[in-house]
Amino acid sequence: MRPALVASGGVLTACVLTWALHGDPTHAISGHLLLWGLAFAAYVAALRASRGISGRGLWLALGAALLWRAVLVATPPLLSDDVNRYVWEGRIQLHAGNPYAWRDRPESDRWLGLRDATWRGVNHKDYSAVYPPLWQLAARAVVRVHDGVTAMKLFVVACELAAMLVLARLLRRRGLPRERLLILAWSPLALLEIAGSGHNEPFGMLLLVLALLALESGRPLLSALAGALAFQAKLVPGLLMAAWLRRYRLWHLLAAGLLAALLMLPYASAGPGLLRSLSSYGQYWRFNETLFVPIEWLAGPLLAPRLAALLVLALALGLASARVEAVAAGLATTVGLLLLAPSVLPWYALWLLPWLVLREAPGALLFTGTVGLAYIVYPDWRAGGPWQVAWPLRALEYGPCLALGVVSLLRRRAA
Repeated sequence: MRPALVASGGVLTACVLTWALHGDPTHAISGHLLLWGLAFAAYVAALRASRGISGRGLWLALGAALLWRAVLVATPPLLSDDVNRYVWEGRIQLHAGNPYAWRDRPESDRWLGLRDATWRGVNHKDYSAVYPPLWQLAARAVVRVHDGVTAMKLFVVACELAAMLVLARLLRRRGLPRERLLILAWSPLALLEIAGSGHNEPFGMLLLVLALLALESGRPLLSALAGALAFQAKLVPGLLMAAWLRRYRLWHLLAAGLLAALLMLPYASAGPGLLRSLSSYGQYWRFNETLFVPIEWLAGPLLAPRLAALLVLALALGLASARVEAVAAGLATTVGLLLLAPSVLPWYALWLLPWLVLREAPGALLFTGTVGLAYIVYPDWRAGGPWQVAWPLRALEYGPCLALGVVSLLRRRAA
């Protein structure tokens, strides 16, 4: 392997071991952000050094990425406790509970006998489930096999690895360099937020890239069905796949809609509760937002989330109408979603990574590093301050990425 790539791998290994040994970094966020910056710099250097790497070198690099994930999966959740909710909601389903039902919310007295360290780690216990039905079915299946945070983290990492296999197939189909897999495999954002914190984005990402592979293989019905599953795993793919709308026939979309509806049936007894927490999240939660601010100022807090969603949908449909290439359309819609969302937590940037494996976008790649600055909120929040990123820091987080994105776009058009 090339010396620069080996050196970058050594730096990332040291960062991973530090995260694993020190555990939750939110009590010493300044040190964590310095380590994060070092890890991201090593990552960018590794991507440059990996160009034209041999097959053996690529396998070694991917092996290192697998070892890093194994180390982080074994640690308690690092930067977020969402994984505790996944386990809890899977658990109550095994005891005839409906995670969307108000009477089955985590703080309900009905579950006094199930309360343990996992329950204590669940945030916002007064909220019922916000994640879509297919994820709830997956969480139930994981907990049936083994009730614990480590098992849930193993599942999401397995989904991430499976997504890499699909992306490798897409790279071959498109004639792109195979080392582009390292954009996901060596990403500090992916390491920390998936293997480290256990976020469930890879489940939806896997189904989304399967939908893309089916679309590019001339199987639009299979693609539409995979898209329906992706939408019911995480809602984001539904908006992203709207940019591919003209690639499907009406009956493909009807079949996908029927599949999505069928997945809701096991939880239909919750009635309006299926959307209760999602609606509350959009209406009341604000964090690290940018273009959503003027939308809320103009439309008010009640209408602004719906208007922002409609704007993202309009962007996706516009790209579909123009028949923009599938990956370019998906990436543009993801960027629009991140800019218009009322809340942009660091792990939301994970949705950029599959597109970045398949398409150059320096500004978006940079954002997968600068978004980590949002974690600076922890000290003030623990001291009783607001859960919000100050505007000067948001300018530092978003500004260079937007500038780099515009410059890259102008250069591409000029070329």
